[in-house]
Amino acid sequence: MASSLVISLITTSTLALTFPVAARALRPVAPRDGRSLGLVTLGVVAVAVGVEVFGRTLAPFGGGPLRVLIGAVRVSVLLLFGCLLLVVAAELLGRALGVATWVAARSRTLPVEHLTTRMESRRALLTQATTAGALAVGAPVFLRGGLWSRTDFEVRTIEVAIAGLPAELEGLTLVQLTDLHLGVFTGPREIGAVIDRVEALRGDLVVITGDILDHNPRHIPEAMRALSRLRARGGVHAILGNHDHYTGPAKVAQGLRSVGIRAHINGSMSLGPDGASGRGLILAGVDDVMAPRIGTGAGPDLAAALRGRDPDDPVVLLAHNPVLFDDVRHRVALQLSGHTHGGQINTFGVAGSLLPYVSGLYRRGDASLYVSRGIGTTGPPVRLNAAPEIVRIALTARTPRAS
Repeated sequence: MASSLVISLITTSTLALTFPVAARALRPVAPRDGRSLGLVTLGVVAVAVGVEVFGRTLAPFGGGPLRVLIGAVRVSVLLLFGCLLLVVAAELLGRALGVATWVAARSRTLPVEHLTTRMESRRALLTQATTAGALAVGAPVFLRGGLWSRTDFEVRTIEVAIAGLPAELEGLTLVQLTDLHLGVFTGPREIGAVIDRVEALRGDLVVITGDILDHNPRHIPEAMRALSRLRARGGVHAILGNHDHYTGPAKVAQGLRSVGIRAHINGSMSLGPDGASGRGLILAGVDDVMAPRIGTGAGPDLAAALRGRDPDDPVVLLAHNPVLFDDVRHRVALQLSGHTHGGQINTFGVAGSLLPYVSGLYRRGDASLYVSRGIGTTGPPVRLNAAPEIVRIALTARTPRAS
């Protein structure tokens, strides 16, 4: 829980920095009013600290009555941080315009006092207009991203070619869930709706590719009771993500097994016809790449996962972080991943310029990678241009049809 407290302090420190900047930009204060603004800021930060610490340590599964307030604090921090960046940009632009005004006005020999007053006035007006505009536009956008986009998940069906797939496994279907982040914002209502949709898809197997819990080990029992409804002919299979390591990997894995979900941590099994155990297709799962850094696991080990398996059998690999694909694609036919949330707040598609794999299907030679946008959120409970999704994957030995 120490990491949760550190994140809470970072979040509220950001609020302490950004709130007075935005307040001054919207309503410039005289020096004598500075103390009042300081007291207001202190009060806002104190409330935010209490709400954030409660949300990360004591809030019940599903958030309880304070869920809206917890979400509001996180969204406000993000929105105000964006305002801070805009204020800085407006100040720089205002100064540039001020210099231009000064040069033009000096050519008409206007008094320096007049020039200084005009420059300060223009810069303040530009900063105020920029901040007000950001809040006026950003607040409803984030509200929509929190109230609608976050829970309006898509169901996507894709077909993936697997070289060497046995004929009896043609059309085998896997339903992928990822990044559930069960906790405050993905509670009983949200996960119940997801499971209802998964049941309707009638996949041969259900696979969960990590970040099952958000971070709080207190939520494990109720989260597992919710997941116990998942059923598939070939079983429900899961791996751990970095947030499961924050929560406690041994406790999460034990919880999964207690409700009949098979946890693959650098392990594998062979699948036969109709998803039953047999020969012909290997389903493998590896630990998360961040486990060694967190200090709670050894990290991914594909060689250990495939030890004793036929090297000629094609492999479907469950790996939470898609960055592993470049290291293992020589040995796997298909890797299923999550972790990115499709950028989660993917404004102007910026995630595509920052991450090698963001969402969707990628192909490198004979190997394929599918990165799902997942279900839940981390940090602010908002999704923009990155709708949550459930994926139904049909395996085929043929060249897949264009979708």
